[in-house]
Amino acid sequence: MVITVTLNPAMDKTLIVDNFRAGMVNRASSIRYDIGGKGINVSKVLKNLGIDSVSTGFLGGIWEKAFKEELEERKISFDFVRLNGNTRTNTKIVDNINKVFTDLNEPGPEISHKELVSLADKFSEICRNGDIVVLSGGVSSSVPKDIYSVLTETAKKKGAFVILDADGELLSEGLKALPHAIKPNEHEIAKLLGVDSNDRNELVKGALKLRDLGIGRLMISLGSKGAIYIEGEEVYFAEALKVKVKGTVGAGDSMVAGLIYSIINKLSAADTLKFATACGAASVELDGTEACTLEQVKSLFDKVNVTKIEEE
Repeated sequence: MVITVTLNPAMDKTLIVDNFRAGMVNRASSIRYDIGGKGINVSKVLKNLGIDSVSTGFLGGIWEKAFKEELEERKISFDFVRLNGNTRTNTKIVDNINKVFTDLNEPGPEISHKELVSLADKFSEICRNGDIVVLSGGVSSSVPKDIYSVLTETAKKKGAFVILDADGELLSEGLKALPHAIKPNEHEIAKLLGVDSNDRNELVKGALKLRDLGIGRLMISLGSKGAIYIEGEEVYFAEALKVKVKGTVGAGDSMVAGLIYSIINKLSAADTLKFATACGAASVELDGTEACTLEQVKSLFDKVNVTKIEEE
């Protein structure tokens, strides 16, 4: 089973505002709502790829009913800890004229100690040997920064395979428990390693050091510059596909779903990178945080150019 953990989900509100101007009155030409949060986005894509998952984390307040109804409609299993506070709303402003995408992300509700304990207990209960666990996204300020390290240790003790997709202190603390795979972007890993995010060679060298510590798989998204994938001794680079971009939110989550699909279907390292890259490209072609489909991904798969990088 695949378990996705979303500790700070959000209702994603996307506004189309052409020629958006800061400090001025702007009028949206259209609006859409999508349930979101990185783990939930992964579950949405996995469902479209033919893989079932169970989504857990925190939910509460005015959006709880809407989240559960949509997950049920999508036939995605869920088991959330109910909060006293409100699940947040994140606003995305899409300016198609200037090709500018602006995100306004709320901090999230206060999480009590009792709610944290309930989450830890629930997570331990649903984890099983052979599961794939996805720990991804930010947390509200009331959640300890070592939360992903704690959950990684719990999952590994249960015999689960752990994928971590986080940044900042959440990433650095989470790495202490040595997850089996990570999916940072170039800025997140560059900050972690203290290297130039525009220097691909330095990113690879730093990532290889993390591999040598015991992290077997590293998927590094480079945005419009492509992606790097390290699996054991194999290191590959994929060029980004040229597609029409409608929104960038959720592209990294789609790549995580692609990684999971590749693990389950035992794809080679090169094909894993191709598939994940195709997932990310398919995602940005869609409005809001809608999930890409397997048909879309397969149509892009053979267009991805992957080259092997030799270790120095």
